[in-house]
Amino acid sequence: MVEKMFPYGMFALSATLFLAAFLLEKHIPGQFCTALYAAGGMLLGFGVVGFVSSGRRLTPEEKKDMERAETDERNMAIREKAALSTWYWTMYMLWAAFLLIQIFVGGLWGVVVSAAIVLHCVFYMINVHRWSKKM
Repeated sequence: MVEKMFPYGMFALSATLFLAAFLLEKHIPGQFCTALYAAGGMLLGFGVVGFVSSGRRLTPEEKKDMERAETDERNMAIREKAALSTWYWTMYMLWAAFLLIQIFVGGLWGVVVSAAIVLHCVFYMINVHRWSKKM
């Protein structure tokens, strides 16, 4: 019963937060209004996921097939390759953010973003070295 009510509750909360943000926009600080809109958007997303996932129940055979596919070595290798590719693209996006902040903002934020990106890359290289020794 709770699973069926979950999406409706998320939609109701989402609509409430959007309405509150819209009505109180002139009376509350801008950051709080943005937070209300963001929370409403997240709850709307949870509601959509709840509707999609509650639409169909799996049979025991389908559950076994999904479990088998989850632990299949080929599928695990595909997920690892996808994760590695995603990691590379994330690194490029971080470097782009770094470059834009250095050009347009600079100052303390530039130092903070620089440190975060350098630590991200160092952590990546340490893990690559560590895992290459294990395999």
